[in-house]
Amino acid sequence: MNPDGSSTAFEGKKVILCVTGGIAAYKVAQLARDLTQYGADVQVVLTASAERFIGAQTFAALTGNPVHSYLFSDKAEVPHVELARGADLLVVAPATANSLAKIAGGFASDLMSATVLSAACPILVVPAMHTEMWTNPATIDNVAMLVARGVKFAGPASGPLSSGDSGEGRMIEPPEILAEAAAILERADDFAGLSVLITAGGTREPIDPVRFIGNHSSGRMGYMLAEAAARRGAKVMLVSGATNLVPPPGVDVISAHTADEMRDAVIEHASAADVVIKAAAVADFKPANSAPRKLKKVEGAPEVSLIRTPDILKELGTTPGLRKPGGILVGFAAETEPDLGKLAELAEGKRTAKGADFVVANQVGVSDSGFEVPTNRAVIATPSGPIQVGLVTKRELATILLDLIVASRH
Repeated sequence: MNPDGSSTAFEGKKVILCVTGGIAAYKVAQLARDLTQYGADVQVVLTASAERFIGAQTFAALTGNPVHSYLFSDKAEVPHVELARGADLLVVAPATANSLAKIAGGFASDLMSATVLSAACPILVVPAMHTEMWTNPATIDNVAMLVARGVKFAGPASGPLSSGDSGEGRMIEPPEILAEAAAILERADDFAGLSVLITAGGTREPIDPVRFIGNHSSGRMGYMLAEAAARRGAKVMLVSGATNLVPPPGVDVISAHTADEMRDAVIEHASAADVVIKAAAVADFKPANSAPRKLKKVEGAPEVSLIRTPDILKELGTTPGLRKPGGILVGFAAETEPDLGKLAELAEGKRTAKGADFVVANQVGVSDSGFEVPTNRAVIATPSGPIQVGLVTKRELATILLDLIVASRH
């Protein structure tokens, strides 16, 4: 075991190291050496621009593997597909402004970009460029786009740059890259062997065969949680309400259009789940009676009497025998409270009243948080007190919540 714990994280892992054309490319030789010494199978992809700064023979000698540079091959296999297949981690270091633009735009014009596009593993990007390029609006947009897709960034740092300049844009040092990569790999398997039940999307409570009571939930948060949990090794069952999203690969899906259908599906499977996350926006009320045929305008405005829907979270949290012993229960609460301190109080009140381990309260009714947007401004009520998450992408919030769940299990 090394002081940073990296030997355990990298042992037996396939790591693709994409080196692009920046002066910092020479530092990546140390990264390739360390990854190899810690037991990783390191496959280096070297762009044509990178070869102006460091030779392929250097990486071949350090990793014991041939270096890959060309998109096309005389052999039967397709290089970028073969490289990406079975990879545990892909690292782009240094990542130039040009390489960021290619990756964000989904280009496959060289072996590096085609391999990134083919990779199903976590991706770590380590930027290195002049300050003016890093702070350019185009680069800022590309980074934001990649972060929203779940790509991890390490750096850049501030310090001396090439040509005697100084500022933000310097590539972080190889030991720091190694630590970031180790953290990603350690997290990748921390849900292995666990069964996770997640609800997502909104419910639709029928008024008649045409109309319903619903909400603005897109289902993004629950789907991000399902994708993240599956990527970290969990067996995931997703109980999905109304949404236009495509289910993540490797996730079992049950459709539940109404609150009653969602309740039945959750109760049926909750006792086998190590973790239950109620991220769906379940309607609080439903019509007492649903008309069997379409209500006509000529018949006048109908009187719709509402009754409460089942409180699935409270039923799970307070009814003995419904949950797996030692299982974790997480609830979500959509709130319009603008004050984060009061939002924390609301979250804690719901956590204790419903018997949950965690409750995530997120602001809705604002332009940058909640329904139909990719970000949430959240507070998480925990047994040890509230955690002010602030404004993050829903993918980042999924990672934060899953990290909390792992910590609580230990």
